[in-house]
Amino acid sequence: TVVVRKAGEIIPEVVKVAKHRGEVFQMPDTCPSCGAPTVREEGEAALRCINPACPAQLLRNLIHFASRDAMDIEGLGEAVVQQLTDAGLLHSVADLYTLRAEQIAQMERMGEKSAQNLIEAIEKSKQNELYRLLFGLGIPMIGVKAAKLLQGAFDGMEQIRNAAQQQFEAIDGFGEIMAHSLYHYLHQSQTGALLDRLEALGLQMKSPEKSQDQRFSGLTFVLTGTLPGMTREQATALIESLGGKASSSVSKKTSYVVAGEQAGSKLTKAQSLGVPVLTEAQLLELAGKA
Repeated sequence: TVVVRKAGEIIPEVVKVAKHRGEVFQMPDTCPSCGAPTVREEGEAALRCINPACPAQLLRNLIHFASRDAMDIEGLGEAVVQQLTDAGLLHSVADLYTLRAEQIAQMERMGEKSAQNLIEAIEKSKQNELYRLLFGLGIPMIGVKAAKLLQGAFDGMEQIRNAAQQQFEAIDGFGEIMAHSLYHYLHQSQTGALLDRLEALGLQMKSPEKSQDQRFSGLTFVLTGTLPGMTREQATALIESLGGKASSSVSKKTSYVVAGEQAGSKLTKAQSLGVPVLTEAQLLELAGKA
């Protein structure tokens, strides 16, 4: 039992311990929900279960897996995921790929047409680039950027699964903590079973072949404002396909800033640093796509 007061406007502050419990609490070595070992990453206070099949994490894992930056499954929003899990149809992300239209059509506010559209969207996601699957798995410390770096450094999931931690650490943009988190995740038995099943279900497990044209190799681009003919994602994909890097911040090391309408502080900073500024048309010309 602790004494808490309101510090400043509203922030709660623990002042002192008023009374101790009889027994000393011990953080669990295994997850109370699934029994998998718990992990505390270096520098973090949180103790986590990183079992991809943990039922306590299932709903959020599914929502993340289907999200725009991950597998981008149109029509599979939070409400639909909740209905599917409540109906007992989903126990892992792999179960999405065994759903049938007639099962979905029976749910509230889901007719035959909506069910068929969702099945088609799920099927389409099988062809997504590998980095989307890597990000969608929800591996601790592995965001979209790290997932793309992995895709670029390895031929496919098999190589990634068999890689040593030191190989991850050697990737430019990876650190020791990220490499350890990834290696530990990949070497859980539950992860192996999930990846084997996803591969058997037909998901893309190979990295795309690198273009022979690497004209942007060693160059760093920053995108700002609204481009007239392409989205930020499309521009980033173009830059990366030619060996370049897309960064979120401008510095003296930035090679080019690509500016569209309503470009803000990044454009101003580029001008002050003397960084060359390109329009979308100039980027396409530089890429040989004009």
